[in-house]
Amino acid sequence: MCLPDSAARLISQSTQLRFYQPKMVPTDNHLERHCGVASSQKPEIAVPEEAAGRGPILTGELRSQDHRYPSMLVQFEEIQPSTRKARIFLFPTPEQARQLERDQGPISFEGSFVTRDSVVDYRRASDIWLKPIIQINHKEATYWAQTSGRIGELEIRERYEGPALQSRTGQPFAWFVADHCFLLQVIANPERQEEEEATKHGFSTTKFVLSLSDGATAEVHRYLRSHRPGILKETKKMGYSILVKDFKDAAHAKTDVDALLLLSSFASRERAVSTYWSADTVKEESVRRWRFNFERFPKRDDHVEPLVLRSRENAQQFVQRAFDVYSRALHKPVLDAAIFALLARSLPLELQIARLFSGIQSALVFALQKPPSKRRPMAKTLFDEFAKQKQYSFHDLWPLFDASTGTPLSEIRNSIVHGEAFSESEFMALSFAAENLQWHLERILLVALGWSIDHSAVSGKALNNYHAYHWQKERKVLDARRSAGP
Repeated sequence: MCLPDSAARLISQSTQLRFYQPKMVPTDNHLERHCGVASSQKPEIAVPEEAAGRGPILTGELRSQDHRYPSMLVQFEEIQPSTRKARIFLFPTPEQARQLERDQGPISFEGSFVTRDSVVDYRRASDIWLKPIIQINHKEATYWAQTSGRIGELEIRERYEGPALQSRTGQPFAWFVADHCFLLQVIANPERQEEEEATKHGFSTTKFVLSLSDGATAEVHRYLRSHRPGILKETKKMGYSILVKDFKDAAHAKTDVDALLLLSSFASRERAVSTYWSADTVKEESVRRWRFNFERFPKRDDHVEPLVLRSRENAQQFVQRAFDVYSRALHKPVLDAAIFALLARSLPLELQIARLFSGIQSALVFALQKPPSKRRPMAKTLFDEFAKQKQYSFHDLWPLFDASTGTPLSEIRNSIVHGEAFSESEFMALSFAAENLQWHLERILLVALGWSIDHSAVSGKALNNYHAYHWQKERKVLDARRSAGP
């Protein structure tokens, strides 16, 4: 393909071009006839992308499943703790570009550079998917367009030596950036009455300190993060940072914070995760890590109350009590699955019912804390034992298993799993059933985590304002279907 003379002049005048020794390429008679230059005599040139908004150039090794590319030059986008997406830019030689064109993703990169005197920056990026590399044949040369790709995870380690090491002081700490969620908001923001009392007596409000594992502590603070940085009218979004002190192991501290965020998500009815964390574990080294490309989780609707009542005292007591129970418990993965079943709201109604019922079974396994076994007990057996052990009655909700007075929720779930179709007139009944399954699951989890249902949004008093709490009429719609038979 021949480029217009104006385009050729633009490329040749670029100050960012990096030229390499000519490489022999197969002769293309078509190019020779139309452009007047034999392909065998054409130099190969790698053309960089625009370099605005990037950090320093690193040298390191790029790896794919089948190939390695040593001495690869790369740049990363400038990133902040709240950055959700980041890109890596490659500067391959024509030979490396030719190989990358045929390579399969994902790839990873490890490299380093000296940031300042006596500080070395090591970077490891993984789960990278590159844009296709484009080859352009022109009468003067063969051009390889350089490439970039989205990063899945990034770790930056800074190693301090010499004068930089001598100037470092202080105790190990870890810092996490989290999304907005109600419980974190309540804990981080003191109540107005509390602030007024503090101002009146001339002292600051007392910070809430959460006790974690092995003597570590955590504080939740407000964190303003930039939205669309670099534009003239930059807006700010609210996030939260979690400061962890006195930990013995950074990985263990991260596990604790992940648990804290999971329980906060459950109490808030909206999911929060930490996509960035940093830790000064030893005097000689600091570590920062990002997880990118997270989907934006749906926020809790304004008309939906958080599960834990709107009180700073309630929020603080719940998260500490729930964390203490969770950190000592068996079957943590099944509790995680049960909470995720609650937070996955953007699902078809039938799938939502099936998932909530599965979440109930997982929650019961966690609540009973039986030793692991190869065979999982039936959900009804678990439920009967839970109701007896915890001495709690669910009589006000649509029955899970009792079929003596009408269609139980378990029967609706079984019909869905076996592929039965429901009519449009039964849709409202299914909607009521899904809400009752949600309330069953939330109550079981609250009891399992040591929290009173009366101090929550699923108490009988709180639910009395919801149409689905008065489910008896809608159940009769499904009872008629049940009596009709196959």
